[in-house]
Amino acid sequence: RATPLSEDSWTRSLSLALELKRASGLTRVILVPGNHGERFVREQMGGDTQTVVTMSNFVGYMIEEAVRLGFCQIVLVGHPGKLIKIAAGIFHTHSHIADARMETLVAHLALLGAPLELLTLVSDCDTTEAAMEHIEAYGFGHIYNHLARRICLRVMQMLRFTKTPPVCDAILFSFDNHILGSNRPVDEIAKELQC
Repeated sequence: RATPLSEDSWTRSLSLALELKRASGLTRVILVPGNHGERFVREQMGGDTQTVVTMSNFVGYMIEEAVRLGFCQIVLVGHPGKLIKIAAGIFHTHSHIADARMETLVAHLALLGAPLELLTLVSDCDTTEAAMEHIEAYGFGHIYNHLARRICLRVMQMLRFTKTPPVCDAILFSFDNHILGSNRPVDEIAKELQC
């Protein structure tokens, strides 16, 4: 029977992957929650998966490690179900720590002027996927660009005491690998990653 890794061992192994990328000369990194993110980078961004490192649920820890190692650009790529928590300032994304996905969606939809009917529908959803269907039906797909910008803002707030903070980007995609939103055009981000 396999023994599950302790949280310390797990974060250490993730950090080691980051250290190896940096030692190989990389200065830009894409952090993804898991395999879906890596596949998206390969298929939709035409990106080199050499720049991809898994962060699992340890978003804050991995961002801090990337800063410590001197990466100049951090790109967070993932499904809204995971990354939306960062928009609420939650940097450990396991559901046993905090959830707040629907509350975050409702708050940001309200900021964008969504009708009460949509806010109620989203609030009653059990999954981000279900909420996304309502968001699409009501024509509020622009929330994903808004959330991506908010994610970057939260990361920069977290790093506010860093002498030379990295460029932060965020890209949200659907389970069927479509780009939902980003803080700036994805082709701009992809071009910088190839530098």
